Amino acid sequence: MSSAGTTVISPAEISHSQLKDEPTSHSEFISVISDQLSDAQRVLARCEKLPATAGTGKLRRKVQAEIRFYNQCLKGQVKKKSLAGNNLPYLSLLTECALRVPGFQDVMKPFSFPNFNSENKSAVANEDWLDRPERIVVDVVADGGRCWIKVAARNPEALLASMLGDGGYGRRTLLHQIRDMLACARYHPHLYASPEVKVLFACSQLVPEQLIRIVETAGAKVITIARTDSGVDDSGDLITRDNSIFRALRLEEVPENAVLNLDVSSMIAYVSALTNGRANFRFQENILTEQAESERIEPVKPVLKTLFSSRKLICCQSAYDDFKQIASVMAGPTEDAATVELLKLLEVVPDEPSQKTSDLDMKGKIKKRPLVIFGTGDTHKAVTITANIGFLRAAAGQGVHFVAFVHPSRALTENKEITAVAL
Repeated sequence: MSSAGTTVISPAEISHSQLKDEPTSHSEFISVISDQLSDAQRVLARCEKLPATAGTGKLRRKVQAEIRFYNQCLKGQVKKKSLAGNNLPYLSLLTECALRVPGFQDVMKPFSFPNFNSENKSAVANEDWLDRPERIVVDVVADGGRCWIKVAARNPEALLASMLGDGGYGRRTLLHQIRDMLACARYHPHLYASPEVKVLFACSQLVPEQLIRIVETAGAKVITIARTDSGVDDSGDLITRDNSIFRALRLEEVPENAVLNLDVSSMIAYVSALTNGRANFRFQENILTEQAESERIEPVKPVLKTLFSSRKLICCQSAYDDFKQIASVMAGPTEDAATVELLKLLEVVPDEPSQKTSDLDMKGKIKKRPLVIFGTGDTHKAVTITANIGFLRAAAGQGVHFVAFVHPSRALTENKEITAVAL
């Protein structure tokens, strides 16, 4: 993948996927359809290398539908005039893009515009809102969610002509689609910033400069992929991901200037005897023994110290009160001392859950305390540090996502060492 004017990938699937003039003989028709079928089968094989997501499942089904269609053609069950609506170029380019982008998240992912009523129409008066759909479908979500990519499989010259008025009255052009993506991206921020919008062109020559200017003036970036007959380069790294519906930040993804919102679980983990050199015990409680084993393999404190270093730390009043109460009852002497030192680093802020927490139904893992903690972090545009993956997944299951870094859970264990067996 590259910036405009530089082609770096050569997917053979793209080169044969556009049907040429209608075949003039039955033998030519069979030959063209056979080529199409082979191309579709190659695209399906490439699809199988993508991680399982809702979007990649949809992509595979669409390619399988193309294969069924070509098989019907070979059996004489489809008329030649039905061949005009060929989707394979788009599906092929979409697959190649998904395989090559960094931080792949999903394909064909829907995003909705908010519902505006008569009281707040003025907020979107300059948005041409009446011309916009209720939702858009983003071809590829990449860079961990920071980037939305529009796949443009049509010939760039034809796209340019359409944008300049040669596409027929009322037809939505690529420019309309770009504007929709940019507008919708503002309502689906990643790390509190709108995703960057890019347009991917497949071309054998340079993208026309006028087309690049139009796209970039609208606010998107241009990237290209080569359309050649030289075959597929399968040597590039394929992207893997966690298949859960919630994706936590990796350590290196937490911005240096991020404000960190500490959950009760993260404060407990920071002061726990387990994470401060005293994990070599077998406790009477199985859960504590499991945490000790985990700590010996994957120490939590070095990660938290790296995160906390040079970053502003906050916690909401509810988290502060709950942590102090838990520590007063459960903490041992060294854990008490560590608690005092940690609280010196914190700025306590009022409970102030963000508006989007009101969309959550209070059921299952959605409890009042984490809702207040994560919601307050969202209000402060902070990264919440937590071991509460259950809440995050439950919230994501209801369509509400929070920015968070997740670490393994650790308990206060110093007072439990009396009945534990030292290793």
